[in-house]
Amino acid sequence: MRAPDPPLVPSLLWTPALLWQSAGPRRLRVGADRAQAELDLLATDGALVLYDPGACSASLHLGRAALPLPLDVGPETPWRVAREIARRGARTVAVVGGGAAMDTAKLAIALAAGSEPRYAEGPPSGLALLTRAGRPAPALIAFPTTLGTGSETSGVARMAVGGRRSRLVCSATLRPEGAVLDPCLTDTLPAPLLAAGAMEILLRLIGPLLGPHPMGASSSAWLMETAVLVRRTADALLAPDSPTGWDGSAGPHGRAGLRLRLATISAASHGVWPRVGASPFAFLLWYFADTAAAVTGTAKNTALARLFPAYLERALGAPGRCAWADGDRARQVARRLFPEEAATGNCAADFRAAAARLLRRWGVALATPLDADPVELGQAVVASWPRALTGLTPQDAAALYEAASGSTR
Repeated sequence: MRAPDPPLVPSLLWTPALLWQSAGPRRLRVGADRAQAELDLLATDGALVLYDPGACSASLHLGRAALPLPLDVGPETPWRVAREIARRGARTVAVVGGGAAMDTAKLAIALAAGSEPRYAEGPPSGLALLTRAGRPAPALIAFPTTLGTGSETSGVARMAVGGRRSRLVCSATLRPEGAVLDPCLTDTLPAPLLAAGAMEILLRLIGPLLGPHPMGASSSAWLMETAVLVRRTADALLAPDSPTGWDGSAGPHGRAGLRLRLATISAASHGVWPRVGASPFAFLLWYFADTAAAVTGTAKNTALARLFPAYLERALGAPGRCAWADGDRARQVARRLFPEEAATGNCAADFRAAAARLLRRWGVALATPLDADPVELGQAVVASWPRALTGLTPQDAAALYEAASGSTR
């Protein structure tokens, strides 16, 4: 009798969640006009407000205790902000800004409480952890002015370490105490950033479905149905040939509602319950994009956009579950997201082209190839994320990067 095949990944990766994914924000406020009301309450309580001066709406009144965040997000930035938090003795901190601003505030809060990041100084590793805090940390309330990052509800933050490198710092203490989602916070967000945010939300939902790790049926169903909702919402908000939303909305108020829907889904996508039964390392495409962004010095979403169509094609070509993907589940995803192509056949190349067309319709640029040697990228991603990419060799990874450098019809 033939012995069963060994698992594709170590058993630890099959656990439902890691420690930093174990909870959500204690307070989540959603709706129009919530941001100013919450900021006014925080000002009354003497909270320190950190803000990105390039991302705040002019209609917001931040109060006298507002402090602009440094525009340069370098290795020393979180430490500088932490010292200011400690100097002011803030017990509550609010942050108004995008993903970089929220990550800076989250790290500064942890540093002000005496935690320190720990990561390997030798071979590159994508993860870092925080030491135990030595004193109580201020409460953090996040006001996201962008879509897609979900930093307002996640227990991770990006920390620059110099040389165009960064680490993903992970700790339950990084998750904000609360978050406020208000369409006024995204009313000045440029169309390209709206498009990039919608893409990031969509890929966070379908990424685990395309990947090889087992998932619970309820989680798979939630991710799939929500991904379809994101596509329809983003089509109504971004596609030039969709002046009226699929739900009948039109005009400024309707667009605000569509932005708020995307923001709410983005916040919810970082919760544990949508991923019960899934590996915390299931989103393989993110690891490939993270390395490509770090090596080439480009934005992560630029790398995601370039890699997604090629990765989708590779996942659809898998006969079943392999180290790359769950082929059967990937084909279900493609048929739901791209029903027009599904009606005419199941050619992986056609779905790749459909994915590229969708991103272009939304306004996501795909023209720039990844400016790096695929072999170098393949070696770097496997070295940085060995736990997440168990079963893949540098040669396998290089093949994906090579495929992504080709044409996107």
